[in-house]
Amino acid sequence: MTVILVVDDDPVIRLMLREALALDGHSVLEAADGDACSRHLETSRPDLIITDIFMPEKDGIETICEVHDRWPDTKIIAMSTGGSRPEAMDYLKIAKGLGADQVLHKPFSVKEILETVNDLLATGRRVGQTATL
Repeated sequence: MTVILVVDDDPVIRLMLREALALDGHSVLEAADGDACSRHLETSRPDLIITDIFMPEKDGIETICEVHDRWPDTKIIAMSTGGSRPEAMDYLKIAKGLGADQVLHKPFSVKEILETVNDLLATGRRVGQTATL
């Protein structure tokens, strides 16, 4: 069973992802921001991290940089809302350049996140294309 750490300050997003990923057979951990993610990583090593970009305390960009530097084999999916924050598109491009394996624009469907997660886990390598909804 793969372990996935979902990092998002929105509890509704964490709940939706936890339920969808658990139903798909994954074990899911949660963190409300990058600081909580770092605390998780001190005691456990997830196979994949799904992180929001805009969060209080430590944001997704900082989190991606830390994970990529300290645990380079951990796969990362960055996600952000594109519609309400025009700069989100730029931040997703930055996230990709700093080590995110894949990026997703919110809102996305359950099908899309599961396909992205499972494709990334199955390949065992970095994915070069950007998924959008």
